[in-house]
Amino acid sequence: MLATPAIPMIGFCAWSGSGKTTLLTQLIPLLKAEGLRLAVIKHGHHKIELDQPGKDSFKFRAAGADQVILAASTRLAIMQECADQQEPSLQDALRLVNPNCADLILVEGFKHEAFPKLEINRPELGKPLLFPDDAHIIALVCDHAPAALAQLRPLPLLDLNAPERIVQFILTEVVKQATPQIQSTPSCADARDPDSMAFSAAQQQLNAAVSPLTAALQRPLRATLHQVLAADVISPLNVPAYTNSAMDGYALAGTELPTTEVREYKVIGTALAGQPFTGSCLAGQCVRVMTGAIMPVGTDTVVMQEQTETPAKDLVRIGSGHRSGQNVRQAGEDIQRGQRVLSRGRRVTAADVGLLASLGLAETKVLRPPRIAFFSTGDELRSLGEALEPGCIYDSNRYTLHSLLSELEMDIIDMGVIPDQPALLEAALREAAANADVVISSGGVSVGEADYIKAILERLGEMHFWKLAIKPGRPLTFGRLGDALFFGLPGNPVAVMVTFQMLVKPALLKLAGETDYRPLQLLATCQDALRKKPGRTEFIRAIFQHDTHGQLSVTRAGHQGSGILTSMSRANCFIVLPEENAGVAVGEPVMIQPFGRL
Repeated sequence: MLATPAIPMIGFCAWSGSGKTTLLTQLIPLLKAEGLRLAVIKHGHHKIELDQPGKDSFKFRAAGADQVILAASTRLAIMQECADQQEPSLQDALRLVNPNCADLILVEGFKHEAFPKLEINRPELGKPLLFPDDAHIIALVCDHAPAALAQLRPLPLLDLNAPERIVQFILTEVVKQATPQIQSTPSCADARDPDSMAFSAAQQQLNAAVSPLTAALQRPLRATLHQVLAADVISPLNVPAYTNSAMDGYALAGTELPTTEVREYKVIGTALAGQPFTGSCLAGQCVRVMTGAIMPVGTDTVVMQEQTETPAKDLVRIGSGHRSGQNVRQAGEDIQRGQRVLSRGRRVTAADVGLLASLGLAETKVLRPPRIAFFSTGDELRSLGEALEPGCIYDSNRYTLHSLLSELEMDIIDMGVIPDQPALLEAALREAAANADVVISSGGVSVGEADYIKAILERLGEMHFWKLAIKPGRPLTFGRLGDALFFGLPGNPVAVMVTFQMLVKPALLKLAGETDYRPLQLLATCQDALRKKPGRTEFIRAIFQHDTHGQLSVTRAGHQGSGILTSMSRANCFIVLPEENAGVAVGEPVMIQPFGRL
């Protein structure tokens, strides 16, 4: 049938009104996104017009030309007059297909010809199925399974409302079956690589391989901000240290409060914060108190001054409706002496610093921050300020990693750019491992001719994993160099940030002794349709915000290529699509992981 046998072809047949054209317009952009060049053949039963009166091509045809060809840099078109031709066949249309511009031919119509077809059937139209009489129909596309299907030979059944699934069927059953495959080993273009480790398995291996550091430092209180506590903090005193007033007002015994009538009390003195009243308060008496003042002897209740009247300087009137014990803070109400107030492994916040100061603690023990040595690899990399020769780029990864490590309060050793020379790379790895707890490289861990890191690591240390079933960031290496952990990150800038955030960062926080090192993830409603094949975990750069109803909503942050830093800069989260996910429709919930330390 095919004039160009190398091009696979699939047809779409159905009764009129079943939605062939609508489905094709949904499938075409999805197939284009797969990198396919498409030729579409439409069977028309009536006169067709491609140009308009007044156009040169129309004038040529009207003048009597049998064939008009339009040729431009972006489009080539042919219009042929067939006055004597009978109903055209599919073969006639196929002769016009340019094999240099097509990887797949989509045919609407020609349902009586012999070639692979999908039948579209809408049961509500009441039309009979075509496939029992057409052996070339390879699948049914339906709103729901027609009742007659159960009594006939089985065929794959595709959901008319799930064009992504139909595309996957076409790719698997039509394109790949007809296209010669020369690839012999899996690559990052594959949705599933049997040699790559699952993301969850890599997380488990990292968690098992990392043990927190134990070396502790005694630091002045102001130097403990963002550091990790080396021991539990036990309170040496009560907070508050004494029972005190929570309001400006009048202190008296709760048993003296009026129940129904307004009572008058004699004011016998004043208590200020830091200046307690030294006498005792008896029946019919009260003491003027200020917020924070020690409660005078004989009192246990405070009536705020706004709810009183003062007919004279030493008299106050109080009405009913008050409760015994109100507006009073008890000694030890917030913290009791001997209580654990902060736990080992907590990263100290500004509020924690204030809390420790309230306990009178001038110094605190914190863990030594991990020492991280990092460098970039690549002959094409240039430092800022240097001229760029053809084919060279500025090294952005070191600046990204420096910033990411600084946010985590790590002790940083920047070793610069190491050329793609095995001897220099080996020397750099040896030096880094001798001086750091963790060594991080970027670049040189893939399968290119100048990617030496993996071989050197296997010779000098041990490698736990090399390839992960994730996108982006597949060529991620983790192992050991002596006592140091080693992370070999990809060279693409976005892949560096993704792998650092998703795998390296939690490992570093655990190494630093932090107990709360696992990232926060939240559910949000996705506002974009996301295409994905099952087989690997994918991280989509995205922007989350609250919608008009106050719910979390998320949108994709532009193009997702591994080298496009602008989308990473715009993003404030990742959409995490797990390995088994097969795509997301608009309005579906997705898991997001916000950036930063929330």
